[in-house]
Amino acid sequence: MPTFIDRVKAGDGRILWLDYVDYAGALLAGGNVPWLDTTASAAWLRKAQGLLRSDVITLPVGRACAAWLEAHPPLREAMRAKPRAVVPTRTLLADDALRSHLAELVRALRGSVPGPSFALVCPSPRAWVAEAYEQAHGCGVDVGEDEADSAALYIADFLRAFGESGIDALLLVESAASEPVTAQDVACYRSALNVAAHYRWDVGLSVPGTRYQGGAAGLDFVVAPQALPGAVAGRVLTVDFWAGAAPPDPAPECFRYATVPANADPERVLERLALLR
Repeated sequence: MPTFIDRVKAGDGRILWLDYVDYAGALLAGGNVPWLDTTASAAWLRKAQGLLRSDVITLPVGRACAAWLEAHPPLREAMRAKPRAVVPTRTLLADDALRSHLAELVRALRGSVPGPSFALVCPSPRAWVAEAYEQAHGCGVDVGEDEADSAALYIADFLRAFGESGIDALLLVESAASEPVTAQDVACYRSALNVAAHYRWDVGLSVPGTRYQGGAAGLDFVVAPQALPGAVAGRVLTVDFWAGAAPPDPAPECFRYATVPANADPERVLERLALLR
């Protein structure tokens, strides 16, 4: 079975990774993807994938966790039990019921669309500390290297729940606030990266801006607005593409990464996607 990176390298730049959660959620699920219902989620994904045909399908773990927290207030209460920055992340990711549900959800989604590569999409350790703290306390928190290193350990343990779930890739997503600058800034993620390597998942980092200049830094790919040295590149299509701008030409050892706007016109979306194939 070829890995995700194998498929990218064999794809002559034409592999297309679509983030269509907001768009297909609005179009096919009334704006509310049923992350808490594995059967309904799998049915939603089959419809969305049949329409949009991404070469990669995903489980956006952060979104599924947010839905779980809305339905399980005691877990949110436990996350706010102590004021330390990493406690909400540690408490969230250690919850056995959440882990079991997410593992079942991965299997359901993977089984519903077996052809494309499957990626687990998670906040990066830095981003997850900030996100979980906001969910618990309703305010922000400073996240330094120590907090990121601790969160990477909790994420590493969390990822072991998915070891036999048919995952091909792990994508760690940075926020505008958490985006690192150098390879050293990513080194504190090593615990999580090592677990992914153990399961032979290809590992990528998604950065929203141009601040990160660390290159591959032990990663298999980087999704960014610009190509970075030493890494397979996910070339981000900007919002201008959906308004009519020409897409970038395919390039070796690159893939195209695009987020479909939630309010896009369905006929327009299909017209624009046809240009990428």
